[in-house]
Amino acid sequence: MFEFFPGFDPATFEWNWTWWTTVAWSGRVLGIALIPTVLLQRGTRPMAALAWILTLLAMPFIGAALWWIIGRNHMRRRKRRRSRAQARISRSFHDLARGSDADAAVAADNPLSPLNSLSAISPARNLVLHDEHGIFPPIRDNLARPLPSSAVAFDAFEAAIRDAKHHIHFEFFIWREDATGQRFRDLLAERARAGVEVRILYDAIGSSSIRKRFIKPLLDAGASAAPFLPVRLLERRLRVNFRNHRKLLIIDGEVGFTGGVNIADDYLEWFDMAVELRGPIVYQLQEVFAEDWHFATGEDLAEERYFSGLSDHSPAAIEADDTGALTGQTASSEENMRERGDLPRAIPTVARIVASGPDDTLDTIHKMFFLAITSATERLYLITPYFVPDSAIMAALQTASMRGVDVRIIVPQQSDVPITQHAGRSYWEGLLEVGVRIFEYRDRVLHAKLIVHDRDHIFMGSANMDIRSFRLNFEANCVLESHPLNRQMCRLFLETQSRSTEIELDAHRARPYRTRLMEGFARLLSPLL
Repeated sequence: MFEFFPGFDPATFEWNWTWWTTVAWSGRVLGIALIPTVLLQRGTRPMAALAWILTLLAMPFIGAALWWIIGRNHMRRRKRRRSRAQARISRSFHDLARGSDADAAVAADNPLSPLNSLSAISPARNLVLHDEHGIFPPIRDNLARPLPSSAVAFDAFEAAIRDAKHHIHFEFFIWREDATGQRFRDLLAERARAGVEVRILYDAIGSSSIRKRFIKPLLDAGASAAPFLPVRLLERRLRVNFRNHRKLLIIDGEVGFTGGVNIADDYLEWFDMAVELRGPIVYQLQEVFAEDWHFATGEDLAEERYFSGLSDHSPAAIEADDTGALTGQTASSEENMRERGDLPRAIPTVARIVASGPDDTLDTIHKMFFLAITSATERLYLITPYFVPDSAIMAALQTASMRGVDVRIIVPQQSDVPITQHAGRSYWEGLLEVGVRIFEYRDRVLHAKLIVHDRDHIFMGSANMDIRSFRLNFEANCVLESHPLNRQMCRLFLETQSRSTEIELDAHRARPYRTRLMEGFARLLSPLL
């Protein structure tokens, strides 16, 4: 026990004080001094807190550096600033929406069955206004068109950008200086030169390869661009661990996109997807962007010109043509998609946006996933590139399968983040034992995010099934209620399953000791993944 007291000789009961003793005791005092910050941080799970405390005691200097950079939630002060911004913007949105079509909003006492618990979280009945946890009310009179590949999504993005008349709001986690990145930079600069307001928000870490000279043509054309939470080494509080993982594109307040697709060449080779939305749901995306933009730049976008069509949406106003294509697409883009056979139909849907981040004490995305799993009665089909569940999600999946729900999960066979893949595989045995079916997609890297829930709901957006999306990233997902849309995405899931290899319990148990050891080590790091 005397090892805890550097410099103390138990044989003579004397202190041998040297420079090393001074360093060791300084580290010990530092580690002990930081323990209260671990204990008092809201939302830290007991096992994670214990791991941090042991690290601070065993390796005080390294532990203190890690805790300061990636352990502490530095969002408290920024949460207050963000909350004030949200309050101002939401009040403005409330005024804008006051004269809108009240029938478009689905009242909380008439929720999206069977996800009534999601609606019960938010009493809001306003068309746009969300509650403090980023949960918008479900609204009718929308059209949704899934974009089942990055190539299709990029063509749809380009078509919408070319048609922009008033403004373009462009927010992505990853934007690279490659051919795809330049393609969209040049498109956005062209529209800015044509007098369209262009605002670009990119994550400072996810898009760290972006240089000033790459952005300069946009700024010269009149566009505005800003990094989200830039990392400054000399700043008192580093914010490396909290990233904006959202992917949003809003054109003229009339068409919006979200999903998993980032702006880079890699995504053309990967399996990814997005969704195109029209109708009042676009204003929910607009509010998410407006709050992020205000947080990053201080500019308030809660003006009528960004929400001028708030009362104009009705099924007749957003009809699809006979092919199911949304109006406003360019002919060349539509023809290219038809040639590839990738053009899906636009389908009427009830919709809502669910947004969350490290400034959200409820972990809203996590609760959305949990409620989706626990409310499923027939089937629950999941596609996720990163599967690192916490104990609540793990228990929810197990009990869903034990209740007789057909639970299937598709993950990549080859991952762009191998350590996350190893961590995910460490959870499989507990799921396979209770009848959950797990598949590894073998064609290429999988980056899509999708949940097909029973026969009426689907979930699409930026969030993965992992700790980072649950608690550390700013995320945005859409919940869509439509039986035809559910059926369409169920077919896509089964097609993806046909190109995947099912994991068998006996074979999984027989994997080598070295593999299991690697997976166990990766699982220990899962809170950081």
